Amino acid sequence: MTPAGQIDDDHAVAARVAHQAGELLVDLIRNPVQDRRWSGLEYEGDRRAHRFIIDELQRLRPDDVVLSEEGRDDPIRLERDRVWIVDPLDGSSDFGYSPHWAVHVALVSNGQPVAGAVAVPGWETTWATDPSPSPVARPLDDGSNPRVVVARSRSRFDGFRIQQALGAEIFSIGSAGVKAMAVVRGEVDAYVHGGGLYEWDICAPAAVAASAGLVCCHADGSPLSFNKPDVWSPGLIISRPELVDSLVAALGLGLR
Repeated sequence: MTPAGQIDDDHAVAARVAHQAGELLVDLIRNPVQDRRWSGLEYEGDRRAHRFIIDELQRLRPDDVVLSEEGRDDPIRLERDRVWIVDPLDGSSDFGYSPHWAVHVALVSNGQPVAGAVAVPGWETTWATDPSPSPVARPLDDGSNPRVVVARSRSRFDGFRIQQALGAEIFSIGSAGVKAMAVVRGEVDAYVHGGGLYEWDICAPAAVAASAGLVCCHADGSPLSFNKPDVWSPGLIISRPELVDSLVAALGLGLR
């Protein structure tokens, strides 16, 4: 029997916690308490969202472990089957200045996400693994060029290679979660990051994207794995299935 105040479904927990953390952050933007000239708003957002998520997961899933970008890495997570991997504020440089930031909450078991959610309050949407989203269909055999979103910091690397190899249209927008959800929404066909990321950057976005039928892998095409001793992750591709091999090949020219 589920204790009072808890939720049976892990997907619902992920969605609820991510959505409510997003609401908390929106309220902070509307009612700032720090001096933005010194990046106070971003730091305060990270702190408040982290504390809220930790408290909620401890209340709803008291036996689970949490790995948060803003928290201390407890090695006990390596001995546990259920670990929540969260990014309380993904895209802090956009926070308070654009709508392109997100909240990530995902549950990992045996190295793989089993539930997750990404809240993008600026788009007034929280995506979850159940019910899973359906990507907007756009056939790529109609002669149109693929649309690929990359990090601003890597547009001269990833963007250039993919544009040269595939004739792709290249875009840059917001945080990792926002880029991934742009693929889920069908606004672009793939999100590519050839450099390193951390597990909290990619776990929840990959969980949601995979549930929507997209392919999620490292930049070299190898499978994603989570709750590793080293939380650094070598690149990311989230893509429509038919583009993955071409993207891996294009990035491989610069990964050798």
